[in-house]
Amino acid sequence: VSCTTEVEEKCEDETSGYTTNTKCSKWPKEVCSVEKKAVKKYTPITGCTKEPREICAPAGCGFKEGDEECYDKVQTVVQDAPKEQCTLEPQRTCKHVTKLVPKLEPKEECVDVPKEVCTRSRT
Repeated sequence: VSCTTEVEEKCEDETSGYTTNTKCSKWPKEVCSVEKKAVKKYTPITGCTKEPREICAPAGCGFKEGDEECYDKVQTVVQDAPKEQCTLEPQRTCKHVTKLVPKLEPKEECVDVPKEVCTRSRT
């Protein structure tokens, strides 16, 4: 990435009365360009092979087991030991809830109430 600072200028005509003046303002602007470059990555090839070793001894000579030989060997073992740490963080989840709201309307309700009505008649 390579960047350069350029100065940008903007001019406007400003009229006041019978005169017209040109008012210009300048400000810096950074222009950058990105170019791709090929990068060569090397992966070493490692391996183990058995190398033959020649033992010279007179013919007819056999092998005899010798004393046990011990030595300390330092070996580096790379092992991942990840440590997990957890915390509870509350998260607010919002959603629209539709509730049914009862709408009350006046309604005429009739009930038959028994009423005794008496009439007198002359006979």
